[in-house]
Amino acid sequence: MSQSEVRERFATLAASSNEQIDLAEAALLIAAETTDVDVGAYLGQLDGLAKAFEDSYDPATALGVSVSSLSDFIHVHEGFAGNVKNYYDPENSYLNRVIDTRRGIPISLALIHISLGQRLDLPVGGINFPGHFLVRYGGADKHLIVDPFSGRMLSESDCANLLRQLSGNRVKLEPSHFEFAPTKDILARMLDNLKQIFWREKSWTNSRACVERQLLLRPRQSEYLIQLGALYEMQGEPQQAQSLYTDVLQSCQDEQLRSVASKRLLSLTPRAPTVH
Repeated sequence: MSQSEVRERFATLAASSNEQIDLAEAALLIAAETTDVDVGAYLGQLDGLAKAFEDSYDPATALGVSVSSLSDFIHVHEGFAGNVKNYYDPENSYLNRVIDTRRGIPISLALIHISLGQRLDLPVGGINFPGHFLVRYGGADKHLIVDPFSGRMLSESDCANLLRQLSGNRVKLEPSHFEFAPTKDILARMLDNLKQIFWREKSWTNSRACVERQLLLRPRQSEYLIQLGALYEMQGEPQQAQSLYTDVLQSCQDEQLRSVASKRLLSLTPRAPTVH
């Protein structure tokens, strides 16, 4: 696929409902922004992994046994694991490279669980746990939580301890922490991870591509508009930045974001010379 085809396909998916988006395909299209990716071939590899597990899988098995077996298949048999040596490598967020290297970060490894689970008709989804993406199998009344970074099954007590560690004991575990994340939210979080890495590296073109895709997922979100404006500034396009900041001031109700936009706009406004 050409870059224009990749972007057009992602835009089409982003305009669809959460239920209509193929999460794995969209994630592969994110990777295809910076490298050549055969999306169909990698989707085929996920099909193959699901088929390999399905050959020894009994759908009548209790959910707990099925989830434990699938997690062992992913992490032990297939060797998927967290990349503890190079956690902030952008490739950890590219699903094609995660499939190639069997290494990733929580959210990209969660996509392996979700993709295989969906192909096996298991009730599965991602949960936007603060600071560490998790996978949930099962319904709202009875569910199982897996840490995709390690493959370990987590009890509610484990989740509470994890949250305390991640939040510095400032956040308490709530039922909302176990809710399935909408597909667009998962993709936006993946893009956030990449954007933060590219921003630290001062890779403005790649950062901008991330924000532009986030805006496709969440059109006109003020936070993204401000970030895009800042990137326009860094790339020497102040007029485009001014337009975005003005847009935020006219449409955003959040006072904090309005204040940021106002300050950025003021910094770009030419000042008349002072006469002494």
